[in-house]
Amino acid sequence: MSSAEDLAVKILGVSGSPVRGGNVEALLDRALHSQDGVPGVTHDIITLATAGIGDCIHCNWCLRKQEGGRRCSQDDGMSAIYPRVEEADVLLFATPVYFGRLSGYLAAFIDRLRPYVHGNVSAGMLRNKVGGSIAVAWFRMAGLEMALITMNQFFFAVNMVIGSSEMGLQGGSAFSSLHGVGERDADDRLLVLRDELGMASAAATVARAVELARIIKAGTASLG
Repeated sequence: MSSAEDLAVKILGVSGSPVRGGNVEALLDRALHSQDGVPGVTHDIITLATAGIGDCIHCNWCLRKQEGGRRCSQDDGMSAIYPRVEEADVLLFATPVYFGRLSGYLAAFIDRLRPYVHGNVSAGMLRNKVGGSIAVAWFRMAGLEMALITMNQFFFAVNMVIGSSEMGLQGGSAFSSLHGVGERDADDRLLVLRDELGMASAAATVARAVELARIIKAGTASLG
């Protein structure tokens, strides 16, 4: 039988918004804190707005020259993030929707995870971890599903298992305007927190990801 320690789950949330303390970060934070009080579940957030991450330069260094814990030729904010990615059981990506797609910040971050596909040391390290996606749009029909699908495509590429809730086929999604129709409230900059269905879909995505992570851990432990 698996012990409580064996079934502990570490969640790493990644906010892909350039806005500190904005709607994406608020939704991600609330979704993660929905697991507060669940035994064995811990969580942390990386905010890409301040992470200092450059673009992948496609130098192919990672294909042949990795050694020890070094994953990439570039020494920037990703150097400290790679170990956190590898330690996590669940990766939870959150993005604003820009022109029907994910943000440039998150796209650059995902590109910098290329070593987990091709790295001579790190390829395959994310296999059987669990991924979850959350997106925030200003109004309806703005590209929420496309943004979610794009994030999920990365999880497929590294052989991760995708956690999504019964409330959304691709993950959690919410609006940052009133009723998702572009209406503002000048006194409230975090309108996403008023989208009760969106908040619930994000929390359910996290809960499903934790459930899957524990199923995988239990199965791995039973195999010895």
